[in-house]
Amino acid sequence: MVIRLALLVLLLAFPARAQDSLRLILPDTRPVAGEMIPVTIRGEYTGAITLESMTFPGSESYDWVQYAPDHWAEERINGLPRRVFERRVAVFAKGPGSLTIGPVTHRLTKATPAGREDVPVTAPPVTIAVDPYPGGGRPLVTPQLTITDELSADPAFLNEGETFVRRVTLSAEGTMAQFLPQRPGLDENWLISFAAPEIRETRLTQRGPLAVAVWEWHLRLRGEPGTLVPLQFPFFNTIARKMWSAVTLPLEVGATGAAGDTTAPQAGTGTLALALLAGGGLLGAGLLLSDRRPAGGRVRSLLRRLCPNPHRAALQAAAQAGELAALRRAARAYADHERAAGRAVDEAALARLDRAMFGPPGTAQDFDAAGVVAALTRQDGHRPS
Repeated sequence: MVIRLALLVLLLAFPARAQDSLRLILPDTRPVAGEMIPVTIRGEYTGAITLESMTFPGSESYDWVQYAPDHWAEERINGLPRRVFERRVAVFAKGPGSLTIGPVTHRLTKATPAGREDVPVTAPPVTIAVDPYPGGGRPLVTPQLTITDELSADPAFLNEGETFVRRVTLSAEGTMAQFLPQRPGLDENWLISFAAPEIRETRLTQRGPLAVAVWEWHLRLRGEPGTLVPLQFPFFNTIARKMWSAVTLPLEVGATGAAGDTTAPQAGTGTLALALLAGGGLLGAGLLLSDRRPAGGRVRSLLRRLCPNPHRAALQAAAQAGELAALRRAARAYADHERAAGRAVDEAALARLDRAMFGPPGTAQDFDAAGVVAALTRQDGHRPS
């Protein structure tokens, strides 16, 4: 009886199977459909593991991708040595409702005194509530959507029949390439467009997947000049927890270089334009006669001071759209023009914009875009519209 009691105590004290555990760890959040749900699969094992395999279960309810290599480490848990396994997976719910992930089984092969032993360890399923995507169309959910708009030449100086290349790169953290929007169209009657094959890929980083789409067009002016309207991409901002929009700047094509520009001027601007041209011409002639040095730079500087900043409209459009990247590009272009015109620039406003753009997560939540625009445009003599 004493021997049996001792054996029972030993079995209760060292339950080999109970010491192996596997679980799914989810963040304590309420995601929207399409938002990255970081899942950590953590196993705590005993014994010598010689082989292992695990397959993450697929589902019609979600997409998933493993974004980091498996990690093994030796740890002490409750004072006892354990072999710890971690795998990081990003899960994206396809729709709202109750989402169940798992179960997941890790099949281990252990070396024992009696030989090899197969030990399956299973993590029970977990459930998380998913809210509907608040926007329309394909869900795009990310903390940061970045647009890079590259041009092979300044399209404003394009003449009829000449070609330039436009390359737009869209990148979004914490999502997959399939969630990025489709290629926008650049169909205009006054423009011939040749689209290169799309590049669309998901890159894996330590913070999660990074979705990238690259669109390239070869554009040729046909007929009179025109304006390519800003490209706009709505997305759900996971930091602000609301819909935002990323926008590009408008592109004037052939506005300066093309001959025969028949674009009608806005009402009330014709007289001002003639006065500026006449004044600039007379002033330039006077400077040339009164000074033996080239006066072209001084004339251009004076004309910049007389003319309104051409980047104001893009600055205001980016602020209204709530897209920090586009706002920063427009603000930098606006500030460069102001400095060239000899006007003061509110550097503090630019610094606030940089802090919101590059500061720690959550910095942009209280950012006042309209206040920055008002501060920057205060010196140019034109109130924000």
